[in-house]
Formats: sequence, C-alpha cells, structure tokens
Amino acid sequence: MIHTLLNSLVAILIASAFLATAISVLSSEDRSLRKVPARVRPQRRPSTEIGAFSRTRQLL
Repeated sequence: MIHTLLNSLVAILIASAFLATAISVLSSEDRSLRKVPARVRPQRRPSTEIGAFSRTRQLL
C-alpha cells in the first residue's frame, strides 16, 4: 500500500515538473528562432558497388 502511494506521489511530481517546464517555455516572450551556425558536409559520391554502376549505366 505504501509502495503504491509513493509511486503515485513520484508520478505526480514528475508530471508537475513537466507541466511547469512546458508552461514556462510556452509563456516566454522570446520565441524567435535563433540562427545556429552549421557546417554543410559535401555530398558523398554514389555507391561504388558492382551492381550500382551497371544499373546506372543501363539507365543512361
């Protein structure tokens, strides 16, 4: 009985923390998206499998 009560209490605490965080984020006035610098990796060459080359050649 006490074990069930403690589990329920922990579940309520976790839910309230989640709701408090969600409400805090949604009510903040600074909702603008920030630009984050990112590197763009160059595209890799197509697969060099034996079958891939022959299929590509057949399409041309």
